[in-house]
Amino acid sequence: MNKLPEAVTSKFNELYLTLNKATDDLKIEGAEAILMGDYSQVTNLNDLCQKLQALEVEVKSTVNNFNAKYNGHQAKTVTFRKKNRNRTRKPSTPFRVQLSNQIIEEPTIAQTFLKALRIIGFDRVAKLNMMVTNIPLMAKKSVNGYQTQKRCDGWYITTHVNKYTATNVLEGIGRQLSIPIKIES
Repeated sequence: MNKLPEAVTSKFNELYLTLNKATDDLKIEGAEAILMGDYSQVTNLNDLCQKLQALEVEVKSTVNNFNAKYNGHQAKTVTFRKKNRNRTRKPSTPFRVQLSNQIIEEPTIAQTFLKALRIIGFDRVAKLNMMVTNIPLMAKKSVNGYQTQKRCDGWYITTHVNKYTATNVLEGIGRQLSIPIKIES
């Protein structure tokens, strides 16, 4: 059973309507009892009203628990994925940048990227106003809440790059500044 059948759902809706009407009727009777000054009846009607409201809450929570239990079970079966045979898991190749006669290779792509920018010159790169993942590549102030910005020589440099992004950004800088940059990856 994947969800409550329509007949059951419609009966629950009828039950909710009936409980709401009965609660409203009790509230009206309570108001009339207050006007007549019969406070013992007001107390009894108030207790009955609270019991009906508690019943409604209990029925709703039971239905919600049923739905949550079903949806939780369904989510487990949906998250199963077949293994993609075309996807390989292999060690990444090194990321090297060749600027003129200098080869830059650091342990991480971000570190290599940062060192290449330093060699090109932060001031020269900053004038290009480039963006990486909708964040300025270089800025004098940190972008609020963005975690992958390195502070270096008075600049905040966005280092949230993968090989593809780093390659495109560095090649773009090389074209705009007429600097021969060769990426080896």
